[in-house]
Amino acid sequence: MEEKLNELRKNIDEIDNKVLKLLNERMKFVEAIGKFKQTTGTSIYRPEREKEIIDRLTKLSKEQNGLLKREDIEAIFLEIFSTSRNLERT
Repeated sequence: MEEKLNELRKNIDEIDNKVLKLLNERMKFVEAIGKFKQTTGTSIYRPEREKEIIDRLTKLSKEQNGLLKREDIEAIFLEIFSTSRNLERT
């Protein structure tokens, strides 16, 4: 039984590694967007853009028969957005 649990955890660890890699990749684009916004005087906080992303991901999760509901996606991505805004300001 312990062996099965370890195998499941190993799968989660591998996914976590991929998620981290993708988040770092996302932040490279966030950094570039931040530089663009600073040179053009564009506002960093764009709540309508964040809503668009949440809406799109909620729809995608439903289409994929995913387990994440809107409130789950919001909770995860509000943290990602917050980190992104901080990076855009630097």
